[in-house]
Amino acid sequence: MSQPFAVHPFEYTPGKIPVLVELPHGGHLTPDEVKSYLHPKFTPGDRREDSDEFSDEIYLDLPAAPHILRFLIWRAHADPNRTCDDLDADGAVKTLTSQGIKIYQSDRGLPKQVRQQVIDRYIRPHRQRLAELLLSPVIEKVVFCHTMPGIGTGSSEDRGELRPLFMFGNAGDEKGHPPNACFAARELLLTLAEIVETSIGDLDVDFNFCDVLRFNHPYTGINSLSRFDAEDLRGKHPFTIEINRDLLLHNPDNIEPTRAIVNRIMLALADWGSAGGRPTEPNHARPTPRDRADDSADAR
Repeated sequence: MSQPFAVHPFEYTPGKIPVLVELPHGGHLTPDEVKSYLHPKFTPGDRREDSDEFSDEIYLDLPAAPHILRFLIWRAHADPNRTCDDLDADGAVKTLTSQGIKIYQSDRGLPKQVRQQVIDRYIRPHRQRLAELLLSPVIEKVVFCHTMPGIGTGSSEDRGELRPLFMFGNAGDEKGHPPNACFAARELLLTLAEIVETSIGDLDVDFNFCDVLRFNHPYTGINSLSRFDAEDLRGKHPFTIEINRDLLLHNPDNIEPTRAIVNRIMLALADWGSAGGRPTEPNHARPTPRDRADDSADAR
C-alpha cells in the first residue's frame, strides 16, 4: 500500500493551449514530518524569502490558460527542482535557505529517515507527474517559471549585483545559444524577448535594475532542464523564465501589466512552429527523472 500524503505535494490544472507551466518554488505548505525539527529562529519571513514570492500572482489563472503543475510545499522544506540525491545545504531537502538562513535545529538538517520521507512523499510524486505530463501529446511546449530577488543573494555567483527585470534560460550562453538542439532555440528566446521589450512601457520601473532582459544570467536554468535526458525534451522547446520580484515590491500595480506580458509569452509560445516560427519537431520523448547531481553553479 502506498504511503498516504500528510500534505498532497502538487496540484495540476489542465489548460487550453499546448503549453505546460511548472511552478516548483511557489508552494506555501509545511509537511508535518519537518515541523518538530524547525529551528526556533526560522521565521515565516525566512521561508517566504527562500520561495518564489508572487509566483501565484504572476503565473496562475492567465487568460491564455496553459496547463499548470504547481508544487505545493515550501521550497525551504522540499525542492523538486533538485535531483533527489542532491544532499547539499541548498539541495532537494535543505539545511540552509538560499539566503544562508539555518532551517532546522541541527546543523545537519533533518534526520536521514525524515529527509528520505520528504523526498519519497513529496518530491518524487511531483517529479513523476511532471514526467507523465511531458509524455502527453497535448503538451507541446514546457516552461519552468520562477521569480527572483532583485539583487544576487549570498549563495549566488552574482552576489550583491543588480539583476534584470526578466530572464530566459536555456542552459546556454548569454547570447541565448543553447548547448544542444533539444532546449529552446535562440530564435524562440529572441521572439519572446521582443514581447518583453516592447511592453516595458506598461510597467513602473523607477527602481534599480541592470537590464530589461538577459539570457542565461544570473541563472541558466540547468537545474530544471537537466532533470531529464536532453533528447527526451526534444520538440518541447523547454526553457526557464525568471521575473524580478522588485517589480511588484516597488509597485504592486505592476502585477497586471506583468501578467499581461506573461500571457503574451504563453500565446506566442503556443503558436511557435505553427504561425511563422521554426517548424515544431516531432516529439517522441520518453522522460525519465534523473537522480544525478545538477550543475551546482546554477542556484535555482
